[in-house]
Amino acid sequence: MKKITGLLLAMVMMFSLWGCAGSGGNTAGGGNVKIYLSLSSSDTFRTVLVNRAKETAEELGAVLEVHEAEESIEVQVAQIKNAVEEGFDVIMCSPVDTDTTLELEAIAGDVPIVFFNSCPDDSCLEPDKYMYVGSDEGVAGQYQAEYILENMSGKEEINVAILTGPPGHSATEGRTGQLKNTLNDSGKKINYVFQDQADWDQGRAEEYFNIFLSTGRAFDVAVCNNDAMALGVIDACKKNGVTEPVILGIDATADGCAAIIAGDMAFTVYQSATGQGEAAVKAAIALGAGGSVKGQEGLSEDGKYVWVPFEKVDSSNVEKYQ
Repeated sequence: MKKITGLLLAMVMMFSLWGCAGSGGNTAGGGNVKIYLSLSSSDTFRTVLVNRAKETAEELGAVLEVHEAEESIEVQVAQIKNAVEEGFDVIMCSPVDTDTTLELEAIAGDVPIVFFNSCPDDSCLEPDKYMYVGSDEGVAGQYQAEYILENMSGKEEINVAILTGPPGHSATEGRTGQLKNTLNDSGKKINYVFQDQADWDQGRAEEYFNIFLSTGRAFDVAVCNNDAMALGVIDACKKNGVTEPVILGIDATADGCAAIIAGDMAFTVYQSATGQGEAAVKAAIALGAGGSVKGQEGLSEDGKYVWVPFEKVDSSNVEKYQ
């Protein structure tokens, strides 16, 4: 009887250990972590990002639900409330307006948030609770400025036309701001002959650049906050008979890369939508499981950000990014 009891006890202990090991492995890998993703709106870049987020969550055993806020602050607020009420472990959020960050965090309460695509103010972020995963937007603008300065080194005066994303978006501010800072610090005379916001949209960019071209003002380079707007500028230049314009974009989308191969666009900056989607889900799983992102690749020294690097793209290496 003692032998049987001892055997049963050993078996119970063995199964208990297996259960603990299985539970820990699932948590580390994403098992049982429920992620609620609130997306400000869809576009080509964000669609790729979200699709990779879904794939990564599935690969790691986490549950990911995607809800689009359709650029409505009210809808996004309601979505964050739903995420809490429905017992999600962590929220991924592409904010409609980063000015609402504190409100979203207050609604989320103890539920951690991984922000992506549009970065809240640094003061709103907190290691292992409210974090941002993305690429350092200023670097993209700096890379554009470096391309201009390297390829127009013989010019003492450069006329620059700019098309930006929506006001208040972290990408708009970071890319445009560092572009100008780098150009202005070059010692050259920089004339900003045109600037308008086309809100990432190709058709709007074409319309606005048509208006600019009708003024007859000269420009040496057209710099756009993303590839879609650069494609709009290309369309406008072709329709107005502007030959060999120097046009720069950001994102290295398939269409953007094709434009470089065709000789229509000079330069873009690769922003890894897949890399951001994967990194954001990995951070979300770590926080949703009650853990830390410590050790995750790209983590900033202050622990508030996970950075996915930008890469320069021109005719010399564009085939790598197709």
